[in-house]
Amino acid sequence: MTPELLERDWLSLRYWARHCILPSAVILCILLILLNLFSKSEIALNHRAVIIGFFTIYYVLIRGGHILMTRSLHKELLRKYEDGYRHKLGYIPQGQIKRRNIGFTLARIKNQLMIEERQKRI
Repeated sequence: MTPELLERDWLSLRYWARHCILPSAVILCILLILLNLFSKSEIALNHRAVIIGFFTIYYVLIRGGHILMTRSLHKELLRKYEDGYRHKLGYIPQGQIKRRNIGFTLARIKNQLMIEERQKRI
């Protein structure tokens, strides 16, 4: 895997929109339509809609924050350890990186690169 491929497939804002914002918006719309169909009281409907909308926005922002933190770690690795980072990232098969462990994988690579750099100085 290359850093460019990682950016394009997993760390782009397009990925965030396609895999986080759009599904959240669709689920929010479906839940609000279902609430409107089955709710008798308008006050209860309003309260439930606000709660569901709040948690949807919260999820989108938290997931976006995770992607931004992972992107900044990726940029830092490219800036500080470009050759070593490309080398270590090349050993990771494309199917092994998953949405949930990208940050962990990059942090592990950074740790290995820091240890290697420290050992070179000694």
